[in-house]
Amino acid sequence: MGIFGIAKKGFGMLGKRSGTIKSVKPAKNLSTKRAIQDKAVRAVDEGTKLGGATPSLHLKQSASKLKRDASKKLKAYSYKYDDLVAERKKYNKNLKRKTIGGGAVAIGGTLAAHGGAKKKFPKYKKFMERNITIKDGKVKLVPYKKK
Repeated sequence: MGIFGIAKKGFGMLGKRSGTIKSVKPAKNLSTKRAIQDKAVRAVDEGTKLGGATPSLHLKQSASKLKRDASKKLKAYSYKYDDLVAERKKYNKNLKRKTIGGGAVAIGGTLAAHGGAKKKFPKYKKFMERNITIKDGKVKLVPYKKK
């Protein structure tokens, strides 16, 4: 296949994928991210106002670059925190699911063993279908009262 065949094949794939965009979901935590940006800008503004020093004298950076860099760093920390929280939630959800599943299997196994034992051993069935009562200081097995 020559270069034109490859190009034609690539454009054919583009034609299949193209379509109109019907909706766009907004990003998560936009208000939080905007608040972080505003705090970073305010902090740099306050820092430049203190003592009347200009940032370029000490840091050799403009105030706008300081604001941009500070907000990027703060947002990066925020994103990292959000990712860690989401990962922890997912882990806890899976752990809870496994725990409940294990408990259900254990209960099912116990009930199956109980039913099998009642069929296999008549004495077990007779014992399990009675109540234990104490009468005159003696322990007795009394059949269940049928309603």
